[in-house]
Amino acid sequence: MKIEKKQELSIKDVLNILSNYKWSIIFITILFTLLGYGYIYTKESTYISYSIIKVKANKKNYSSDIINSATSTDKSEDVLEEITLLKTFKINNQALKDVDFKVRYFTKHNYKKTELYGEEIPLKITNIKIFNHKFIGKLFKLIPTEKGFTLHYEMPYKAKLREKIFKTKEFKFKDIKNNSYGKEIVTKDFSFIIHKKLKLTEPIYIIINGERREIFENLILNALNITQLEKDTSLIKISYEDTIPERANEYVNALTKSFINYSIESKNTQNSKTLNFITEELKNIKKELKASEERLELHQVQKNIVEPSVQATLYIKKLSDIEIDISENNLKKKLILNLIEFVNNNYNLDAIAPSISKLDDKNTLSLIEKLQNLQSLEEELADEYTDEYPKLKTTRKQILSIRNKIIYNLKTLHTDIDYKNRNLQKRRISYENEMKKLPSKERELVNIKRNYEVKSKMYEYLLKKKSENKIIQLATFSNYQIIDEAYCSNHPVKPKRLIIIIISLFLGLITGITLAFIRYTSNNVIQNKNELEEITELPIYGTIPHMKQPKNKIQVHLKAKTPFVESLRTLRTNLQFVSQKDEGTTILITSTIAGEGKSTISANLATILEMAKYKTIVVNFDLRKPTLHKFFEINNEQGLSTYLSGESNLEDIIVASEFAQLDIIPSGPIPLDPSELVLSKKLPSFFKELKKRYEYIIIDTAPIGIVSDTKSLMQYSDLNLIIIREDYAKKEFLSTLEEMIEKHNFKNIGLILNASKAKGGEYGYGYSYEYEDK
Repeated sequence: MKIEKKQELSIKDVLNILSNYKWSIIFITILFTLLGYGYIYTKESTYISYSIIKVKANKKNYSSDIINSATSTDKSEDVLEEITLLKTFKINNQALKDVDFKVRYFTKHNYKKTELYGEEIPLKITNIKIFNHKFIGKLFKLIPTEKGFTLHYEMPYKAKLREKIFKTKEFKFKDIKNNSYGKEIVTKDFSFIIHKKLKLTEPIYIIINGERREIFENLILNALNITQLEKDTSLIKISYEDTIPERANEYVNALTKSFINYSIESKNTQNSKTLNFITEELKNIKKELKASEERLELHQVQKNIVEPSVQATLYIKKLSDIEIDISENNLKKKLILNLIEFVNNNYNLDAIAPSISKLDDKNTLSLIEKLQNLQSLEEELADEYTDEYPKLKTTRKQILSIRNKIIYNLKTLHTDIDYKNRNLQKRRISYENEMKKLPSKERELVNIKRNYEVKSKMYEYLLKKKSENKIIQLATFSNYQIIDEAYCSNHPVKPKRLIIIIISLFLGLITGITLAFIRYTSNNVIQNKNELEEITELPIYGTIPHMKQPKNKIQVHLKAKTPFVESLRTLRTNLQFVSQKDEGTTILITSTIAGEGKSTISANLATILEMAKYKTIVVNFDLRKPTLHKFFEINNEQGLSTYLSGESNLEDIIVASEFAQLDIIPSGPIPLDPSELVLSKKLPSFFKELKKRYEYIIIDTAPIGIVSDTKSLMQYSDLNLIIIREDYAKKEFLSTLEEMIEKHNFKNIGLILNASKAKGGEYGYGYSYEYEDK
């Protein structure tokens, strides 16, 4: 007979395992649940505020004027670009000016930290200067005293652990005592002033988060989330998480305001440059116009010439037109130079299209359109492939080539305007030569009058453009529209308390069950009857439940309705099938090792047989550590050892018990050579005589795995019962036992499972008892 390893667990096995380890599973589940509750108790609630803005596409609005057309744009804003822009420090910086995160104040109650905000804050810290950046983010404790306060810092456990294990230099701070409110505190790490606003009765905890850049990097970025509300829409959702709902709303509104203001400022940047240019030109023209006007008046008074002749008037008109054309061309040259600089410094060139259209350069316009298409293709490819992707590299080369062509075309336009100006200069010289035929007085008047006309018309033109650009600047609207103002629900988004408790409970349950199965599979002892049946083919005559009872006492006659007694009655019934008809039945009871309850079962089995009116005797063959006489409270001065050694006869060692049909043969004094006595020649006649007198002879022997005495006695017994104690007897003992049975060809071997914890057992009782054999 070989022990077969169990291949798979049945549902019954699983239920038995869960039942055996139920308390450890329950304990681990409760522990995990308590840990989850502790986490959510100490964790502050986090709320989320959000607003929704819409990105509006700009309409093309080309001006007929060369100056205004230079500031026109037709760029349709990209939502992804706006999302990225909202995450930048530049946009958040203004919001951080409006919402103060520099200092955060907390109170602690029952191990729970709660942040204070607004009017709740009893302190105000100003004039903050940080000299050591390790000071940022540290939790300081301000303890109020009679005359002021004490500032205390305790290094967190994590920092202590890092310092001890990794030898890191952690931030340390010596308490500052007896400070006064309103007085500057100066240390090597920081300096600031603490002002008291409200009366303090409990300590206040303070965290200083540093300057706005540090606040943005350490706090804002982790809590800020910018997303596109729906795919292929121009709606952007701005979300911000904070433990203070009011501050979350304030920050979202401040960020939205900052973003919209930045949009307006960006639009007005070029317009402001144009206005500055016009203003400077107006100042110069105004001076020149005044000087020209004074000169004209002086000439008319001195030369007594009020109106020029018809011929002189014609020269004035022609030369004035030429001068105006030259001035406009010079303005175009300046604009072209600005456009070249724009192309060199900007990725998207949509904004220069209106200006180029007024310069009448269709070729450059087509290049810009082609460039836009290539840039869109580049963005698509860059999202899917690396920079080494051949098509992406080719597209970027094409973009660079087209940009160079645009710059070349603009430079060519600049050269063409220079050519036009040279022709205008020649025409002006021609008219000036013809004008020499006029009288000197009138010729001088023509020059003065011409200069005045040009200055006057340019002044009027620039003055008009200044007014137009001011109106444009005042009428500039943002490309973004607020759809929903900042809103924060009263329900926190973190932590998810119910979910955390449920997860903790399930994690604890799963961990407990997993550990139960690990303990089960790694356990090398017999854990239940099912396992015993699976690893051996030896018959099991009975299962005795776990039951607590007094040490070395017989209880079956006192508690007749317990599962323990019922299991012994079942065992008694099973033994009747091996009873001898003509003589008494000898039953040997042993165990694999000591402590499995063989003596207790021997005494109680003998008693339960007597209760059924069977003439029974129990013989203690455990000559090394006898305990059977203690169960019946009899003297052990003489017994089996004195009989086998010839000191006593059979009648002398048979002791009557308190039960009419039950006798006992104690072991007697412990001999020097127990094994020699067991091999005594008296044994055959001894058992023969007992079989004549009694219906059942119960033999209580030493454990079979320890001494060889039991093996010698097994030849005299009709049935050999080996006690297997649940959660005590090792599986390997069964393997050794079966090898021994096969080697010695023992017959009539059976098992009794003792101290079983299975509910109900074979008897249907829904309760269990504990039994211990000491």
